Amino acid sequence: MIVAVSHTSEREDVMSNSKLVLVSCIAIVTALLATSAASGSIPHTNYLTFNSPFALPGVSLPAGTYVFDVVATGSNHVVRVTSRDGLRTYLTTFTVNVQRPKGLPVNRQIVFNEVPAGTTPPVKAWFPVGQTIGHQFVYQSQR
Repeated sequence: MIVAVSHTSEREDVMSNSKLVLVSCIAIVTALLATSAASGSIPHTNYLTFNSPFALPGVSLPAGTYVFDVVATGSNHVVRVTSRDGLRTYLTTFTVNVQRPKGLPVNRQIVFNEVPAGTTPPVKAWFPVGQTIGHQFVYQSQR
């Protein structure tokens, strides 16, 4: 009789362990799915080098290499521009998703607004490498 009780106890331990493993797996999968859903989509990051000064909403920057990336906020509308080393953030802003213009070469990531000669050109839109949807920056005069 004692052997039967001991055997039942071992069976209960195995069942408890199986339930624990199952619950743990479900928790891990749920966490991974929640993280994926929160990010909206795969973030895009591009290192872009400018050979002359340029402007973004509220800031003018000298020639150099900058990091343009989509901030994982649940939407693809927030873009951040930082120094190459990522230590300085120059801009974090909402953008408007726009379709890549027909005829725009695939290797061209930046489109500038037209401005008079001698004026720092503002970036109109950024198209992440390999993407057909880009991010149009919103300037005060566009509101």
